[in-house]
Amino acid sequence: MNESIREEADDTGDEAGTVQTGSSQIREGTIASGRFNILSTMVGGGSLSLPLAFQKTGNGFVAPMLLLIVACMTEFCFRTLTTSARTLSPPDHNKRGQDSYESIASAAFGRKAYVMSTILVTAMCFFGTVAYAVLLRDMLQPISEYIFGRSTSGPTWENNVTMLTVVVVVTPLCTLKTLTALQRFGALGMFSVLVLGSCIVYRSIECTAHHADDWKAAFQWGPNSLRDVLDVFPLFVSCYVCHYNIPVVHNELRNPTTARVAWWLKSTTWSATLFYMLMGVAGSAYAPCAALKELHGNVLLDFDNDDPVVMVGRMCLALTITLAFPMLTIPARDIVLRTLCSSRTSSALTTELSLEEEIDFEEPLLADHNNEEGEVAQRDDNQKQHSFGLLLFASIGVFWTAALLASCVSSIDIVWELLGSSLSIFMSYLIPCGSYLVIIRMQQAFQTDISWKDRMSVMIAWFLVLLFIPLMFLSSANAVYKVFLR
Repeated sequence: MNESIREEADDTGDEAGTVQTGSSQIREGTIASGRFNILSTMVGGGSLSLPLAFQKTGNGFVAPMLLLIVACMTEFCFRTLTTSARTLSPPDHNKRGQDSYESIASAAFGRKAYVMSTILVTAMCFFGTVAYAVLLRDMLQPISEYIFGRSTSGPTWENNVTMLTVVVVVTPLCTLKTLTALQRFGALGMFSVLVLGSCIVYRSIECTAHHADDWKAAFQWGPNSLRDVLDVFPLFVSCYVCHYNIPVVHNELRNPTTARVAWWLKSTTWSATLFYMLMGVAGSAYAPCAALKELHGNVLLDFDNDDPVVMVGRMCLALTITLAFPMLTIPARDIVLRTLCSSRTSSALTTELSLEEEIDFEEPLLADHNNEEGEVAQRDDNQKQHSFGLLLFASIGVFWTAALLASCVSSIDIVWELLGSSLSIFMSYLIPCGSYLVIIRMQQAFQTDISWKDRMSVMIAWFLVLLFIPLMFLSSANAVYKVFLR
């Protein structure tokens, strides 16, 4: 009887945290798989805007320092998410965790925070998918030209057909249950990104070698004005947005000790930072060879379309974007499924309570437990089968809707300007730090001895909250002015 109660409780917890599809709940993730999964979400098309950010803020000193500062703050926020998750539910090394970005926010600030964070994560993932689909369409334009014999940019039917064909091919990856299953694809995506970076570095070195008199002009110590820093600061922040996947990957990490989790987060953050530094410095150094001596938001647009070296980089970026689609679709899909399952569970409980009110009091107060356990097992089996159907439906619905929307969009720059300046800061820094402060305060209420590390972490979290609240409003106002009024 006690075993059946525990099993039913576990089923309830699983239903609230993850969607059941009949597979085991054993932790299968390694540090390598976790690193590749987060890097696949983090590193991608956003890195193509870093050369512009480095050029605007000073690629000789200020831009590298700003990137390092953002990296340190990002790693700290990653740690706040895992610390909050471990505080709320200490990890069971034999069973996969059930924490999510939304559940952490809900534990700290209540039901409204859960709804808000759910909408926020879904919006970021959905519009990220739209942006990547638009970028993929641009990268595949040479293939569209080769197939259809027309050289036109933008959302033409030829370019959209090529992009949507890739979307259909990659859709099966978006129906996988866990991110750990994408380990090999994440490694392939990272290799493709490295090839892209190598192509840009090669052309940049070639440019400086052929313009020996101008190469010093490509480097400057700082920005021309503070307005330039404010314009491109969201680009630094957007390159590290992947916070919604940190609890998900942490749930799947095998033997999630504090040391292993810390190494996973540190190696992931600084691997991305090293690549970003390379892209920013090398890409901005190409400015003397650019047509107008000014770089575009997408540095690939500053190279000739028929450049064979850059063509290799374009195809590698297309592969990276394609393999990143599941990393953006799966979190949004799981949120949709959790919402549907939660609504259905609430409806079922309401129905059961209504039926209980009509039960005749002559029935025995103690029911047949064997029969009850059989009914529970049958209901769980039906739930698993139904959830698998929802898995397919939600994956296709989220992914294809974003792709169809992308086929109508000529440029996603305006969306990124607005989202990067407000929602990215809110989701990447304010929610993780705010949730951490509330959860740790509840824990410390029962402690008599608080370590200096915990005190220091609380001070840093408060500093980031006080820093990013005015910075978020300032960046948002600047983005609105830049997009609509300038």
